[in-house]
Amino acid sequence: MPNEIRIQPPSEQIVRGTPMTVRVTVVLDEPLKVRGMHAKFHGAEETRAVYTTSSTDSKGRVTTQTHTAVEHVDVTTQAHLMSGNERLGFFGNLSDAVATIFGGGKHETMQPGEYPFDVEVSIPDDAPPTHVGEKTRVFYELSFQVDVPLATDLKATQSFDLAVLPAFAAETNPVRTRYPDDEGRGLMDSLLGPDVRIELALAADRFRPGELIEGIFRVETDKPLNCRSIRVRLVGVETSQAHGHGDSYAHLGKPVEVATPGVFDGSYKQEFSLPAEAEGPLTAKGKLFSIDWFVQVELDVPWAKDPKIRAPIALCALPASGLGVE
Repeated sequence: MPNEIRIQPPSEQIVRGTPMTVRVTVVLDEPLKVRGMHAKFHGAEETRAVYTTSSTDSKGRVTTQTHTAVEHVDVTTQAHLMSGNERLGFFGNLSDAVATIFGGGKHETMQPGEYPFDVEVSIPDDAPPTHVGEKTRVFYELSFQVDVPLATDLKATQSFDLAVLPAFAAETNPVRTRYPDDEGRGLMDSLLGPDVRIELALAADRFRPGELIEGIFRVETDKPLNCRSIRVRLVGVETSQAHGHGDSYAHLGKPVEVATPGVFDGSYKQEFSLPAEAEGPLTAKGKLFSIDWFVQVELDVPWAKDPKIRAPIALCALPASGLGVE
């Protein structure tokens, strides 16, 4: 069995604001020279933004390049020296390596066996829950490193999953939107879309995954409208900022057909139910990102731009205060 590091999952949940101990065991199958052993607990939000730049050469040829900016905002960083010496840095490592070759160096030789260590970690009271999206993520990781001179260091990393804050269990309220009054009628809608007015109302503005969203919409038109079908779906909008660059991604839920009205004149009204099944991360907001969810009603109108209306909702898991292992 080769030398390895085992990070044992905590036997109980870690509560925000309360220190907790995680057991780490260094297992050696053969003697090993060790400068030091280091543990680091790191929590952060990570955002990515894809952007393009263009350059023109002397002959007028334009070259476009695509880049990805990545930025981190720390939630917590906790570093521990578990044994031996502090890190030496590049030049310190170089000089210590030379000394090691000639029988010196700042290290000790550890014999085969198991060496247990207890690492204390803690989560801030207001730490955001973990999530993974297309452009963003919030993560918490415990890493352990054995600093080995003149050889590859032993490393291990354990990721943790932090549940939502209890503050997410807020009171629900009904929500109502109108098109084009609330959203405005853009140029493309004016040129290519039918002249309709849509009103959308939901019984609540906050749901947990798996719950049923109850709503009603009304479509009004001043002249006959041919509408092949009306669909509803969940839409999640994930926005991110990284080093001054903005990006976004739309999480589109599966559309559910709720009506096939055909040709109607005047007013058309329809109730609907939609499962709260997210095709992406739940509602979240950080320093450099946000994830917002909407219920969207879409009209399928032949030979025209399909009108759409959205109502904002919060999509949140059950509140809890623990930290579990992924």
